[in-house]
Amino acid sequence: MFGKKILLAVMAGFLFFTLSLSTAQAGSLTIVNQSASNINAIYISDSGASDWEENIIGGSTLPSGNEITVQIQGRYNKFDLRVEAVGGGEEDYYEFPGSTTRIAIKGGGQSEYR
Repeated sequence: MFGKKILLAVMAGFLFFTLSLSTAQAGSLTIVNQSASNINAIYISDSGASDWEENIIGGSTLPSGNEITVQIQGRYNKFDLRVEAVGGGEEDYYEFPGSTTRIAIKGGGQSEYR
């Protein structure tokens, strides 16, 4: 009976570990502004969600040519970004893998990530 409890505990631990690998862990994300505009808001949301979540640059401005590293609190399998420029205008960027740690925003809906 004791052996069954250990086996169940090991199996539960393995299942938790496997599930945690399928979704991105909370962590840091570096955004590089390679667009021609200064950015005053970047919203993140789970891909497919109907609403945008937090502004991950928290009221800061990200000037053209600069970068910022932010801490992401949620867990995402895939996520989207909405970028708002100083003076108006917004662009959406879709379906970044949850493991993404760096995104270069180029403008015109173009980006690169790793």
